[in-house]
Amino acid sequence: MKKWKKIGITLLTALTMTGALTACGSAKKDNASSDGDVTLRFWWWGNDDRHQATLNMIKNFEKENPDTKIKAEYVGFGSLEEKVTTMLTGGEATTPDIIQLDRAQVARFSPDGDGFYDLSKIKEIDLSTYDEEFLKTGQFNGVQNGIPLGKNVVSVLFNKTAFDKLGVEIPKTWDELKEAAAKFPDGSYPLVLPTPRFGTGIYLQQMTGETEFDEKGNMNYNKEDYKAALKWYMEMVDAGAFNSRKDYLENVGTEPVSLAQNAKFIKGEYAGVLEWTGGIAGNEQALKDADQELIVADMLKNDDAKGAFSIAKPTFLLAISKFEKNPEQAGKFVNDFINGKEANEILGVTRGVPASKDAAQTLIDADMIQGAVKQGYEYSQNVESLNETVFYEDATLQTILSDALENMELNGLSLDDATDYVYTKTQEQAEKLKSTYKLN
Repeated sequence: MKKWKKIGITLLTALTMTGALTACGSAKKDNASSDGDVTLRFWWWGNDDRHQATLNMIKNFEKENPDTKIKAEYVGFGSLEEKVTTMLTGGEATTPDIIQLDRAQVARFSPDGDGFYDLSKIKEIDLSTYDEEFLKTGQFNGVQNGIPLGKNVVSVLFNKTAFDKLGVEIPKTWDELKEAAAKFPDGSYPLVLPTPRFGTGIYLQQMTGETEFDEKGNMNYNKEDYKAALKWYMEMVDAGAFNSRKDYLENVGTEPVSLAQNAKFIKGEYAGVLEWTGGIAGNEQALKDADQELIVADMLKNDDAKGAFSIAKPTFLLAISKFEKNPEQAGKFVNDFINGKEANEILGVTRGVPASKDAAQTLIDADMIQGAVKQGYEYSQNVESLNETVFYEDATLQTILSDALENMELNGLSLDDATDYVYTKTQEQAEKLKSTYKLN
């Protein structure tokens, strides 16, 4: 699960935000200046490292394209939904020309594919550098509304040093993980699942060969499927393969924080984590600082699995306003951003490893992708994965599963009652989300 650390916004960022809000109040957007140059607004969010790298990339682009000016508008991680909603519901005057959004946001504002520009119609943008199937994560109603900047895949990260210290082989299957757990001392675990739903989700994908929901948000699993997943999860907890919810709540808590900041993880007592590949760098650095080695393992799967079938999603989508008056110039900038050699040497991995094969190779050749981050990139390119529906990470869906597991463990809720709860509540929430995202 990708976790973001909130970072204070610099004075420069704050001033930029003020400028952005002022722009939102203007009566009409006019991109052309009196001398014929074009000015495009580019909005994104992130931390200070991402901001600075993007500003440097913009400066380089403007040097190579003197007739196009890019107005940078960027913010931190706070109140993103409110900011995005304000921008995109204000019409042409408030919508930036080029926008970094997550997949769910693009889906919410363009369920029919008409909320943003069709990027496949801009000849300046080269999409041949992308995997065709993964490129579909930016398509809505068949329209290429967004370009995925990176590929985020749920992965298994192990502290190799902790396993070596105990003389335990790195497991390759869920059953081997249970066997490895028997060699771990009390209070230590070979794998921690910050989001239990990813564990049960991957297990069911492996056993059925299907995602939990189809592209229209309809459920693919029946009640017996959910029962099997809950039973499997509790068996893994009982074997000590996963830490219990009680242990997790006591030692990590309920706030969405990275395990890289957790003492038990740094000490090797949490010897593995189920994590998005986008979160590898922070976890690797935390262990490196403690003289330990993090590795990216193959996705665990038992012999009866139909495939590894991890969960994949785009890190971000880059979109262009449906009101765009200068698609050629906007297309040149977007193409430089996703494919440009110098551009990506400047951007580095501030948005993760790029999904564009050309951009990723640029960083590999420049030796900017190393260690576990490189392992994670190679893993994400090769692992069998399935693209879940846009609402898969919905907070309510995650809570439904966690509540059931906690009540089974702490309050004696029966497997049958937990199954009824998960199936019924998931069905109800999925129907609401189908309406919200207009998937019917």
